[in-house]
Amino acid sequence: MTYLKWKLSDDGTWGTGPEETIADRGGRAGASWAVDHDGYRIGYLTQTAALTGLETWDVTEVTEAEALTFCQALYGDAEVLPDGRISGPPPPNDPA
Repeated sequence: MTYLKWKLSDDGTWGTGPEETIADRGGRAGASWAVDHDGYRIGYLTQTAALTGLETWDVTEVTEAEALTFCQALYGDAEVLPDGRISGPPPPNDPA
């Protein structure tokens, strides 16, 4: 699993993400639940592709530890799951 950090194309709170551009390059990426107050989010690159030229979204590759720290700042109980994704808070209607 490769972890990415990016903003949406406009001000970080709305717009497009780099997922489609990465797919056009033969890769596969998806956003996680984790979005900070500046609009940066953690994403997952599950099929590699060139990450150059993605300045519109300020895409950077981060380590698993950096992605986990980012997520834990938003949800203290976040942890890396067996598939490499990072757990998030339970849904609002979940009695857990």
